[in-house]
Amino acid sequence: MTKFWLSERMLSRVFWEELKFSIFYEEAASDAKKIAEVTAPKVNEFPAEAGSISIESSIYLWLLSKYFAPRNVLEVGTYIGRSTLAIAFGGRDSIEQLYTCDGTFDCLDFNTLKSPDIEKVKLDTITQIQYFGKTMSTALLKELKEKGVKLDLVFIDGRVSNEDCNILSEVMSERCVLVLDDFEGVEKGVVNAMMLRNAFRGMFLVNPAVEKNSVSGNLALLVPTNLLTLTRQQGLPVNM
Repeated sequence: MTKFWLSERMLSRVFWEELKFSIFYEEAASDAKKIAEVTAPKVNEFPAEAGSISIESSIYLWLLSKYFAPRNVLEVGTYIGRSTLAIAFGGRDSIEQLYTCDGTFDCLDFNTLKSPDIEKVKLDTITQIQYFGKTMSTALLKELKEKGVKLDLVFIDGRVSNEDCNILSEVMSERCVLVLDDFEGVEKGVVNAMMLRNAFRGMFLVNPAVEKNSVSGNLALLVPTNLLTLTRQQGLPVNM
């Protein structure tokens, strides 16, 4: 008798589909649009050809932060703060500290991103953001290690090194989920995934969301296999 095989790609499709049917999807979409509007003027202040995440990716980041309910979060690659705010707003009920670093820039003040169109309870999450400008991921990881911080969610929008992987192994909690941006073709997200999967063997790859045979967003996840659980429930067994 053959085994009952489930591939990473099969489970990826189910996960994203269920996440998009979340009762919070409309709120996430609304926040993503407001975040895009409030951060758009910042692009002109950053003299580089770097790009920010799409609104679709912002929505998914918001929902992922809500779903995994992390306490301590690390973001590599702040840029104009769009992804930072998406994570903060989605995880406002659980996040205690959100550390974010940018290796190129040091000119972002999150207080200038406050808008009267965004609820105060969400803007209050800005006080939980610690911004490290002109700081490479390795330097910030070393600092977090010295402080004894344990991360529950890491969003990577930049290149990681072997040294980063070594330090990550000491600052990641047992439930830490890695979110990778630009997971397509030969972009940095794919390269990062290869390096991280080699460093952390017990991780399950969740491929980017696909809708009607076309990729929607380019976020991928590396999830500890100890978090994988079968359920008899029809939908996600959390308040999503």
